[in-house]
Amino acid sequence: MRIGDAIPSILTFFNQYKAGNPVDLTSPNPNYIGNFLGAGLGVPLGVIGPNYKTPVSVQMNIVIQRQIRPGMVLSVDYLRNVETRSLLGPDLNHVGDVKNFSLANAQAAIATTLSNCGVGSIDQAIILCPTNPAGGTGAYTPRAATMADFAGNGLTADSDFGQACIQAIGVGCAFGGVNPNQAAALFLQPIGRSVYNALQMKLVENITSPIRGVKALNFQLSYSLSRFENSGGAQVAGTAGDNDQDFVLQSADNNVPNRYFGPALLDRTHQISFGGYADLPAGFRFGLTTHFGSPQATALDAPNSGLGAGEIFRTDFTGDGTVGDPLPGTHFGQFDRGTNASNINALISNYNANVAGQATPAGQVLISSGVMTLAQLQALQGVAQPILAAPANQVNFSWLRALDMRVAWRHTFAERFTIEPSVGIFNLFNFANFNLPPNTMSGILTGSPGAINGTTPGTATCDPNNPIACGNNAFRVGNGTGVYAVGAPRQVEWGVRLTFYMCRCRLAGHQFQLVAFFSLAAGPVGGLHEHQCLSDGGCCAGISFRGDFGDRASETGFRARSENCIRAR
Repeated sequence: MRIGDAIPSILTFFNQYKAGNPVDLTSPNPNYIGNFLGAGLGVPLGVIGPNYKTPVSVQMNIVIQRQIRPGMVLSVDYLRNVETRSLLGPDLNHVGDVKNFSLANAQAAIATTLSNCGVGSIDQAIILCPTNPAGGTGAYTPRAATMADFAGNGLTADSDFGQACIQAIGVGCAFGGVNPNQAAALFLQPIGRSVYNALQMKLVENITSPIRGVKALNFQLSYSLSRFENSGGAQVAGTAGDNDQDFVLQSADNNVPNRYFGPALLDRTHQISFGGYADLPAGFRFGLTTHFGSPQATALDAPNSGLGAGEIFRTDFTGDGTVGDPLPGTHFGQFDRGTNASNINALISNYNANVAGQATPAGQVLISSGVMTLAQLQALQGVAQPILAAPANQVNFSWLRALDMRVAWRHTFAERFTIEPSVGIFNLFNFANFNLPPNTMSGILTGSPGAINGTTPGTATCDPNNPIACGNNAFRVGNGTGVYAVGAPRQVEWGVRLTFYMCRCRLAGHQFQLVAFFSLAAGPVGGLHEHQCLSDGGCCAGISFRGDFGDRASETGFRARSENCIRAR
């Protein structure tokens, strides 16, 4: 057959493929950047900007190690890690930035609003609008105009509409972008930075027969005094995900991306760990593992006012176009790093006395341009809004506390068969742990349950339909985070491991051995199964079975695994 003879068959197959494809292959790509730009939607977060550079991490480590006595070693480390060029997404179109203010567009928006309102001045609109200031022909009850009415006619930023104002409402906004025909352009730039500094100390001891009744003892004690700071990102939920540099983050400030540089929401100042085991007479082994970590941190962010369009006049404290900014004078990670539940109301009171009721940079531009007065902005709710005080029993983030214990007994029969039953208890003292990412209190100061100015200890029973009574119990580890998390409520695991050797033979000059393991456990899925080639010959096969039964476990059933390894002598 000639190559040309196959063309009809190829075309037939191609037509069958097109007919069976649920997507119209002739339609434009809906994610094509040109489609976004054509609709004035700007550039969505996730597009890597020009001049991309690979992130760089520089680490230095200074170690001092000393043997205190045979078997005991103390190590003291100073560790510093600096990462640069992590990706942040600032708005390169600078939508809402006060530098892009258009007096003509502002005056046009005010004129349109007053015309819709049926009055001749802003002061009259503040008193009562006979007709709807927002426009439209539907039913209308006379009311006073608000900043949202003026913003709806263009006295705002394009971000209120999700696209350029010229496409959304037919006119340009007063605070448009560098390109007024486009919305935000969130190109990812290599401009993020993080710094980790830590003093780490570790004491390790491994000794034989330290005291009567203990055949061998091995333990390790470690302590870390550290600080992890980074650029963070726009506070969407006010939780750890908004500051994790491993994710794609929108910049918290378009003009100064590192403006709020501070403790990351995964930072823990103090971490203490202890672990070890003791070999006891009669084949017993006792093991203990503990971990304690100081509270994490979060930002103190102004909440969205919920008053409609024009949010740049209420929560953009730097004039860069972003809203929901951290409170003036604060930085990321300030809650539980200087500000906590005991003094948060002092900070809120200071904000309410000196910032609330005052014009943001966008409002100050209107005042300096003679478009509006401060009194008019206040009457229209176009100024920073007050924040609710925290309840008297507001909670902090809490320490992570966990202590696990395991007791096992091992006995070997005739060097061929070993049995090892064990009992493990996780979180032995049943410490209550709260606020482990991602299930944490929010730093957005809404004053509602779940916020750092609205969460109380709560009642013993957590009713999801009653968040006020539920309080901090909504963030208890194990409540919605799975039963296998560190710090979850106490769990008990029991198991038995059987090890036996058989099938010793020679085949084609090679020696074979079979090793089989069998273990059962109740409680959380976990544990280790050792499968390894034996040092004295040929090959081995490892087979493992594990069953999980109830006791807070969310799954039941059996799982099996096998491994084989062959090695010639």
